[in-house]
Amino acid sequence: MTNAQSAFVRGGSGDPRDESDGSPRQVGVVPGEDRLPFTGIRVMEFGVNAAGPLVGKLLADFGAEVITIENREHIIYRGGGRQPSAKSANLTSMNLGLFANKYNFNKLSLALNMKRPQGLEVARKLVSVSDVVIDSFRPDALEKWGMTYDELARINPRIIMLRMPTMGEGGPYRYFRSTSWILMGLAGLNWASGFKDRPPVCPCANSLPDVHCNPFHAAFALVGALYHRSRTGKGQFIELSQFESTVCVTETAVFEHLAAGKLPERTGNRLANAAPHGVYRCRGDDKWCAIAVFDQTEWEALCRTMGRDDLLKDERFGTLGQRQEHADDLDRVIESWTGKRTDLEVMESLQRAGVAAGMVQNCEDLVVRDPQLRETGHWVTVPHPEAGKLIGEGWGFTFVNGPEPRFERPPLLGEHNDHVLGHILKMPEDEINHLIIDGVID
Repeated sequence: MTNAQSAFVRGGSGDPRDESDGSPRQVGVVPGEDRLPFTGIRVMEFGVNAAGPLVGKLLADFGAEVITIENREHIIYRGGGRQPSAKSANLTSMNLGLFANKYNFNKLSLALNMKRPQGLEVARKLVSVSDVVIDSFRPDALEKWGMTYDELARINPRIIMLRMPTMGEGGPYRYFRSTSWILMGLAGLNWASGFKDRPPVCPCANSLPDVHCNPFHAAFALVGALYHRSRTGKGQFIELSQFESTVCVTETAVFEHLAAGKLPERTGNRLANAAPHGVYRCRGDDKWCAIAVFDQTEWEALCRTMGRDDLLKDERFGTLGQRQEHADDLDRVIESWTGKRTDLEVMESLQRAGVAAGMVQNCEDLVVRDPQLRETGHWVTVPHPEAGKLIGEGWGFTFVNGPEPRFERPPLLGEHNDHVLGHILKMPEDEINHLIIDGVID
């Protein structure tokens, strides 16, 4: 491990606080021990669906002990990622939710009712022996419970709190309600997506901000805060505006506007410095291949692969500018060739010729047929007591000379109540039983 990684690791085996009163011990590395970089970091996660839970998943996959704080009442009435799929065999189970079973790998579940005073007291005790608190609830949720950073820092001066309000801590939109759909619209992503003669469209059918920029910006900030604490001993309050984080995904659109003095037009699949550049129908039902040609060498290679050397003499396609001017004609020519071949044939023949091309894969392609993901071990199957089996996925990076990430199944709702309360907080059994009877613990 690097020095930066080793700064996050605590000594000891199993739970790093097993042999103490529950408080953090001195940061250090056991010499010669090969450990995941976030081993010894305890995280409390307050979040639903994707944005916050994905931050926690990254930490958990690489060694952190992440405790997701959940409540059945919140799940039923306000969502929370545990709602089962419409096609699930058991529509009443809180353990078949798609979001929870994708983003809760390697975590512990504590089913805690934070609306009860006893629930808040349990949460505060957990803060005293934790390193990080992740909050991706609506902006005022933890505030109403008195769990501001100032309050948490009084309990544990070393605590690092990450808040992920959709619009940020201040500004006129502070308490705006939002979803990823709203964020993409506000951030300008919808405006830039689609065709110029049609309304703006969502650039991604899924939750782009929640699974892309927001959690990874947040994770980077947490790594910085952990490193800062390892050097100074001081905790940190991190505010991540999901709106501002999403604006970063607009790439060069804002600079193009400032340079040209006008709004960029929606261009569909076209690109200013490439032609052809699009997605072309192939043989079969709903089969397509994406093709991108950036220079004359690639254009000539495409023509040769298609067996159309005559196109090299066609005045409509002689230069990049001419190909862009006659892009509709060019697309029809290419599709007359791709339409007679499978998406795989088109991709492989063009790649061999040095032309960027990729078959448009669906979910079944990705899981069952993609040889690259199979070879790299991207998908991992784990048993689940209710779902039968779940598929977990890698991060696209590995520590080549270090340990592999963990792949432990997502927890059932409240599965680790006894472990968190009895083992971590060392609460006596009769006190835990009273919490159950009073409805504080699910």
